[in-house]
Amino acid sequence: MKKINGILSFVLVVVMIATASITVNKSLFGYRFGNADDAKEMVEETGQQAITQSEDGKTVINTAGLPDVINGYAGPVPLEIYIEEGKISDIKPLPNTETPSFFERASTILEQWKGKTPQEALQLKVDAVSGATYSSQALINNVNAGLEYYEGKESHPSSTMPWKLWVALGVTLLASVIPIFVHNKTYHNLQMVLNVAVLGFWCGQYLDYALILKYMSSGFGLPAGLIAIVMLIVAFIYPLFGHPQHYCNHICPLGSAQQLTAQICRYKIRISKKMLNGLDWFRRILWGVLMFLLWTDTLTGWMDLELFQAFMVESAPWYIILTAALFIALSTVVARPYCRFVCPIGSLFKRSENIG
Repeated sequence: MKKINGILSFVLVVVMIATASITVNKSLFGYRFGNADDAKEMVEETGQQAITQSEDGKTVINTAGLPDVINGYAGPVPLEIYIEEGKISDIKPLPNTETPSFFERASTILEQWKGKTPQEALQLKVDAVSGATYSSQALINNVNAGLEYYEGKESHPSSTMPWKLWVALGVTLLASVIPIFVHNKTYHNLQMVLNVAVLGFWCGQYLDYALILKYMSSGFGLPAGLIAIVMLIVAFIYPLFGHPQHYCNHICPLGSAQQLTAQICRYKIRISKKMLNGLDWFRRILWGVLMFLLWTDTLTGWMDLELFQAFMVESAPWYIILTAALFIALSTVVARPYCRFVCPIGSLFKRSENIG
């Protein structure tokens, strides 16, 4: 009976996330819900030639015409790159299915390439925009792919994965398997350090609402999606086989940081049962409100405020970094405060495990 309840809880969560994907991104596993004219326009754009000449003599690189399709948060994000007198004069986004608020924020990076030669632009290091990571990274990849095509270089961004992400995949697999068989504090601490250093600061790999909605909307791209697939299996499937909260306890970089910090101080604040019950209800109500906002496509920008992006210190807002630092500092005297009393994605995992 317990396993049946777990399966039903898992199915319920999938339906909840699928509903949020349809309302927020207007798509589910690549199928677009919405205005048929918009969908038609996007199909027509994908038939464009990669390099053409505009009426005023500019060279136009249309990334919709490239062999590889580069997806953002909810689908392809093609661009037109204008070259005039050997320099980039303008970059214009073509119709796409990205969430408008996220895409508008991500599009601010396009100014950074203007005025540069294609060679200079390809050498330029542009960081993704915090809170719109998937859209902005797709824009970066599209610009690079278009300019490489223009320069006569072959590029396959959609079928490759940086070597450091293969390292992150290895760390994720270690955390997914070894703790099931090895219960050793030294190893556990080593794994926590790897999670924080590699999955957190170095690679920025973790589960959050934005990532889950992205994959629910547009499906998985391989091999880059392998890490997320493993993490999702651990978060949602492991509990069905007797390993609840394995992702939160053994993989999540923010949870790992709190576990490591907790060892600094042996003293812990004693929280009364009544207070714990109140904090638990706060977490549940908060999660319910945030889910309602997704289902009604209202104030969905709250997904920008999840604290995991604090690991991307070069691009994360200062208030996200400060809030994450405060929770980690608090974990010295209160066990995993963010995980236990706030974390929206952790609440989603708990719901799928039918444990409140």
